[in-house]
Amino acid sequence: MLRSVAAVVAVCSMLVLTGCQGTTSVAPTPVQSSDLTSSDGGFDQHAVVGVVLVSAAATPGPSSGGVALPDRFERDLSAAGFDPDVRVAGAADPAGDQRAALRALVRAGAKVLLVEAADPSALSGELQVAHDAGAVVVALGDPLPASGTGGDGVSADYRVQGTDSDAALVGRSVAVVESLQRGEKPTTR
Repeated sequence: MLRSVAAVVAVCSMLVLTGCQGTTSVAPTPVQSSDLTSSDGGFDQHAVVGVVLVSAAATPGPSSGGVALPDRFERDLSAAGFDPDVRVAGAADPAGDQRAALRALVRAGAKVLLVEAADPSALSGELQVAHDAGAVVVALGDPLPASGTGGDGVSADYRVQGTDSDAALVGRSVAVVESLQRGEKPTTR
């Protein structure tokens, strides 16, 4: 009788444990921080690199050489071996579009987010979500805000300052992503 009770308990325990194993969604793999306070890289080549731009970027400017900034990011990141996901905010609600784009890119597992913010202060919540998911945030041009919870707040991990041409901005941005991919801190701030 004691053996029967033990067998029943063992079978019930296995059934309970089996029932606890449900399907889970795949979360982005966090990248290791060398200073233990933020994300700074170390991920596989062919990783998703998200780019979030303002609506004006869709039109080639005088320094673009006739190539729109989104197309240049797509081309140069692909050539460097990454999987670019370039999003351009609409003119009607650029901050809302950028918040939605950042959330979607985090869900897609982007390891790096290059962000040219239409309204930097409107993105602090999405920056927190990106950091929590282990994504590295790089501000393009203007700095992103340092607000939110924790010591120095939520801000971009790195910044690529504006340059004289779209080609130079994209080239410096790709160099930052390549440094991050190798797990190195980029020299650009």
